Amino acid sequence: MTDSENIIDKRQHPRVAVETDYRLFLNGAQYVGKTSNISAYGAFLVVPEPGIPPSLVSQFGDLHVLIEGKWSHYRCEIVYVGKDSETALPGAGVQNIFAKRLES
Repeated sequence: MTDSENIIDKRQHPRVAVETDYRLFLNGAQYVGKTSNISAYGAFLVVPEPGIPPSLVSQFGDLHVLIEGKWSHYRCEIVYVGKDSETALPGAGVQNIFAKRLES
């Protein structure tokens, strides 16, 4: 059994593979890229190098996601920095702390 088979999946909601544009504003920096998957309360953000440093886990930011041609705005928490388990792309897992979309 490999290490990846021993990893416990802590997700509470199923993920759906969705590639859409996002902008993340976090600690005065802006990160731009594509999502690789989205769930009811979170997403995995593919972040081009140099990426989001692991020191930003537990930090809160403003996430803008392009959904059906419109930017939706969310407040999120960085919960994971590393590679997506399915695509092996570098990025960050975020948890949406407001289930409801923030109106702009």
